[in-house]
Amino acid sequence: MSDGRRALNLLPMETARVDLVYRPLRVGFALISSNRESFRKAVKLCNVFWGGSYNPILPVDRPEAAALVEVFRPDLLIPVGDDPAIAAFINGYPHLKSPLYSSRLFSPGAENGVHAQLLDIQNLFYHCREKPDWKRFLDDGFRMLSWAADDPLADAFLTQFGDFPGLEEIGIDYRRLTSEVTGGVDVRIVRDEPVPRDIFDHPRIANLSRFGLVPHYIPNAGWIYPGLYIGDASNGLDLINFWNLRACGISLVFQDLAHGFRTTELNQAHLERLRSAGFSAGVREGRHTVWFRHEVKESAEEAAEGGCNFAGLSEHSWNGHNVRPRQMCFGEETTLGIVGGTPTAPRVRFALKEKPFSGDIWFHQQHLVASISTKGLWGEEANHTFNPPCIPELNEVASRVMHRNHMSVRLEPAGVGLIINATEKDADLGAFPTSTLMESVFNLGGYSAQSSASGLITRQLITRMGGVDGARAFKIPGVRKLLKTYGPLSSFSRRGALGIIGQADSATGSFFEDHRNLYIEPRKYGDDLTPSMVFSHLVEKGLFRIGVDLRCPACALTSWTALDVLHQKLTCSLCGTEFDATRQLVEGNYAYRRNGVLGLEKNTHGAIPVVLLLQQLFVNLDIRIFSSSYDLVPNEPGNGLPNCETDFCILASEDANKTAVIIGECKDVGGRIDENDINNLRRVAEALPDKRFQVYILLAKLAPFTTNEIALAKELNSTPWLRRVIMLTARELEPYNMFERTNKELGLEIEHCFTFKDLAEATQLIYFDNDRANTK
Repeated sequence: MSDGRRALNLLPMETARVDLVYRPLRVGFALISSNRESFRKAVKLCNVFWGGSYNPILPVDRPEAAALVEVFRPDLLIPVGDDPAIAAFINGYPHLKSPLYSSRLFSPGAENGVHAQLLDIQNLFYHCREKPDWKRFLDDGFRMLSWAADDPLADAFLTQFGDFPGLEEIGIDYRRLTSEVTGGVDVRIVRDEPVPRDIFDHPRIANLSRFGLVPHYIPNAGWIYPGLYIGDASNGLDLINFWNLRACGISLVFQDLAHGFRTTELNQAHLERLRSAGFSAGVREGRHTVWFRHEVKESAEEAAEGGCNFAGLSEHSWNGHNVRPRQMCFGEETTLGIVGGTPTAPRVRFALKEKPFSGDIWFHQQHLVASISTKGLWGEEANHTFNPPCIPELNEVASRVMHRNHMSVRLEPAGVGLIINATEKDADLGAFPTSTLMESVFNLGGYSAQSSASGLITRQLITRMGGVDGARAFKIPGVRKLLKTYGPLSSFSRRGALGIIGQADSATGSFFEDHRNLYIEPRKYGDDLTPSMVFSHLVEKGLFRIGVDLRCPACALTSWTALDVLHQKLTCSLCGTEFDATRQLVEGNYAYRRNGVLGLEKNTHGAIPVVLLLQQLFVNLDIRIFSSSYDLVPNEPGNGLPNCETDFCILASEDANKTAVIIGECKDVGGRIDENDINNLRRVAEALPDKRFQVYILLAKLAPFTTNEIALAKELNSTPWLRRVIMLTARELEPYNMFERTNKELGLEIEHCFTFKDLAEATQLIYFDNDRANTK
């Protein structure tokens, strides 16, 4: 078995922790805001599905429709109506294609009738039938509410109290099924009369789809303010606003401007329940909140009683900074994953054990999402990741490289959402190759990206050092000087190498003694680092080969011979004469040469500063998804984008709404950052979609920046509030603590930076705010 595994180049079996969060698929129903029949159909469909009350309704004829997609992050979009605008809207989101077997939410079966393709309340009934929480829920006396079709508040009642599509519409009579399971009592709301106050004392259809769901632990929700919504029940936008606010997880009841008397007692009962619960979520100053459409602000404020807060809704309320929905889930499970696959394509397989839903074979067509977060599976040498950032536009790319179904993966803020059916007992997930991820990101900006020769060397150098944090030795300026002093065909002695490693650096003003506490590999605590330790470390990592310089007695020329091919009798590599080297070996010393990727003269020197930069960011900012040096070519030559290069690319999840992308230039001593570099980086940064990415431009240099370079960099912060440029020199890259020397030199108190935003603010302070002396 072991021999076969080696022959196939498979990874040894390892285990990893896998955190699973099960949640319903979130569906965005796209419709025309003025089409009341479409609205009713969407609401009734939501009541059928477990978790359906948290589905957004998207009015495609309104400017906020796209923003609603951004804040709710639906897993798929379903059209409600045949208006061409609906189809056009959905076509604008190819990454939200339906992962279901067909585009329909219900599929007919040959023998067993119609089946829902999402978790529905039938699954709820079956799974929870013996659970104490379900029995307590029914003990309060289930109510099957109904009202007249021509009641002015009919659609408001539908939104709050719930109802189902008819048997003739979907093929399943959910109302009859619910009545049989719950023993529900039919209650009729009389037209033009006040609504009974005790309705909220009893569970109802609208409560079913919310049963057993809890907010995800990620604190991203915003403006979760419970209270009242005051509006017009005959206005389609008011109804959609009311629905979407409740879909955020906000506890609200509807008060109609023209028929407020009918719900006065009901509203009071609702507010009393909120107060008795202590306004558990979103309380502001101990008062409930009155929501309203911005256009009816005055009327709503007049209709509201005192002692409340007000929140007006407009198209800008859904910009991701104000109203933000909760992500609801069934709960979390931790399982053990088995890591396998190959070094270039690792996979993790894990069991789906403690399911908070029914996995009976009857529900084999019902789908949900298992949100997966792995611990410890960051990827080998940053060549792949199991934790890609939340970039929904890459759902299909992620599906193809991480799973089998081309639309089965949803990239989420806290992990990877894998769409599964309810009966699956285990699942597996492949790693996302970093190169594919980076190329896909640049493709969103209109660029085709390909690793440059320098980037390939950098990658191999990181691998040779045992990972990016294994490159700590490059902090020592003498190490960098040694690599530049001798070319690939030049040999040197150990004594000469130690002398160079121990030298002070005239460009940065640093000494070897500055690094005496640096740990490049394990050693006895308290022992200072020495040049000898450093050189031995570099040779052991394979950066230098051991050999000897031998003189041929025939041609009188000296050539270098590697230790692993050395014999007492040798053939001269220059003239071909065989000679006895015994006496020279006895009397001589070892000679060393650059090895492996360092044997390539071109691009080697440029790789060292990039590796040093990545190592410092890895330690201080815990970066995990990075790559080096991409050649960028516009996908369309006529789109005005320049052909250019970025010396590195880093992705970081610093914001729940955007992914940080860091690009830039990295120069060795003597290198210059010119206007062309700055303009190209600016164009690339502006090409990446602003709604998805926060782009930072990082300029790194192993020498102080010139006055001209600082002036050019300042132009990248084109507005007073924009902070996107980061500038780092050897002063920040050599110390273990990034701003240790900077604070001492400039009299600053910059604390540890945890994000690239922090680094940008630090750059503003160092270079732009006070015109400090940072140039030479």
